[in-house]
Amino acid sequence: MNLKKMSQLIVLIVFFISGCGSSNTSTAVNPGGGAPTNTTIDFNLFPPNFFNGYNVATSLVGTDNIGLTYTGSISEKTLTPSVFLSKSSIPLETKIEFRASNGGFADALINTHYSSDPNNRELLGVDGDIVTVSANTTVIPETAKIGDSGMIGTYVDSRGFETSLSWRLDDGQNGNAKLVLLNNTNDQLGTLDNTVSTSYLIQPNGNRISIELITFNINVNIEVTLNGTF
Repeated sequence: MNLKKMSQLIVLIVFFISGCGSSNTSTAVNPGGGAPTNTTIDFNLFPPNFFNGYNVATSLVGTDNIGLTYTGSISEKTLTPSVFLSKSSIPLETKIEFRASNGGFADALINTHYSSDPNNRELLGVDGDIVTVSANTTVIPETAKIGDSGMIGTYVDSRGFETSLSWRLDDGQNGNAKLVLLNNTNDQLGTLDNTVSTSYLIQPNGNRISIELITFNINVNIEVTLNGTF
């Protein structure tokens, strides 16, 4: 397995980008057995200060479907305002690294660029280990209720791969929600290459409690699940 490629796919996930697929339930993201969350609550989709001074990190642990185990870390921080694809942007830097039990090591760096207009927040694309060259984006709502969902955009990178990104808000129980970010990536021929699901357990103010990353590579038939708590 190409760990470098897998880590790049993981970090391409949206809010935190950038890939789709249905997400498996994990104890870190949704412990189960709790009381359903009121579906009339408005949840902020972005954490407090996400676009100004955001800086978080957590350890990751996980497994794959061929018996390997993983340990690693992920960090996210807001960078100074920039310009991306000719639009004013606020970049969010994401770094991820992990080791596999077979001795493999991978790391990756992705800057996810959001539009600077707080009333029309869009995910413009990414640069770093993967570079967006064109995009068709949709405004991301500031708040949502459990059961809501929407598109984020479609993105073509420098390899000619096309990624579609979407979100949905599920019940996280006990007053929380689960923000699920989904990514499907097709290769240059339009054939599905990989899927990624990122799930955050969030509070109504958007504060993120935990994260689950699930990536599946079609070509090698390997699914990796990583979990962490903020």
